Amino acid sequence: MRIIAGTHRGRRIEAPEGLATRPMTDRVRENLFNILGPDALAGAVVLDLFCGSGALGLESLSRGADFALLADSGRDAIDTATANCRSLGLAARARLVRRDVLAPGPWILAPGGRPYSLVFVDPPYKMTADPGGRERLAAMADALLRLGCVAPGALAMIRAERSTAMDLPWAGFDLADVRSYGKTTLHLMSRAAT
Repeated sequence: MRIIAGTHRGRRIEAPEGLATRPMTDRVRENLFNILGPDALAGAVVLDLFCGSGALGLESLSRGADFALLADSGRDAIDTATANCRSLGLAARARLVRRDVLAPGPWILAPGGRPYSLVFVDPPYKMTADPGGRERLAAMADALLRLGCVAPGALAMIRAERSTAMDLPWAGFDLADVRSYGKTTLHLMSRAAT
């Protein structure tokens, strides 16, 4: 895996070992960031949930985001994301947290209370395939809105297996785009203006 564009273009990043993490391929990540465009990244405050290797948050920082919070419940994932962040010299602009991302609380707030303008949600496919898992993800999104940490107009991406029928958009979001690449589908939503 590598950083695709920006100040760290071409730099390699590692993925956690084992089958617990399913990294997004460079091709899919490149397409996602092409859809978002540079304006969405300049000065962005990014939330990367189920971060795995940290590729989405670190790619965002490379492309001009101000800050990224990377969160995952897995020790191997957070250890790998932390190592990637340090090797790229991005530790001053990122915070890495090992928590249950389905239970957001004050730990998820960005410095200075700045709201997130980009939210990446990349859960295990088995979670999005399960109706109960999809309900938990929707409840997580609702908790983020109640915490006031997602800016009006913010973009949110959730990745699922192409064959999964997602229950979207989540309350408080509008469905903006759906793109499929091989077995992966990216669902893009925008935070409804309040």
